Amino acid sequence: MWYVVQVITGHEHDIVEKCKDRVIKEDEEVFVIKAQKNHRIKGEWIMREYLLFPSYVFFETDDPSDLRIRLKKIPEMTKILKTGDEFTPLYPEEEAHLRKLGGDNHFASYSEGILIGDKLEVLDGAMKGFEGNVKKIDRHHRSVIIEVNLMGRPIEVELGLSVIKKVDAPM
Repeated sequence: MWYVVQVITGHEHDIVEKCKDRVIKEDEEVFVIKAQKNHRIKGEWIMREYLLFPSYVFFETDDPSDLRIRLKKIPEMTKILKTGDEFTPLYPEEEAHLRKLGGDNHFASYSEGILIGDKLEVLDGAMKGFEGNVKKIDRHHRSVIIEVNLMGRPIEVELGLSVIKKVDAPM
């Protein structure tokens, strides 16, 4: 099961590396979920990677209580999210959703799609199959805002998307 650990923003990669060295057992995994997006810099589009969920590190473990104890080996702030007094894993449908979005490497690749009227059809990339989650398409910035659930709460995240063509809706 996946558990979410809150860390200080900007320290996510450092925490992941320290956990790989000092905390994680053989059958566990620690990771951040990344995405890629185009940015326009001095008139040129440059592809950049970024964290999809800043301040959060994900752990795949079957023993969150033991993980909490092992996390004390890391001097930085790490807090396993919980509900009441119990450590709460992501809901199975949330975990499945994020696995599909990020794949095995936990990386949401840049997407391309077409607009048919007001309806988005994603042709390639991480957004394929997530068209129903779209909240806003920003063609100017080549991005899309989608809604995903994390710990039972809806969160809006931004993904890279290039709309390569717009056609009128069929009559």
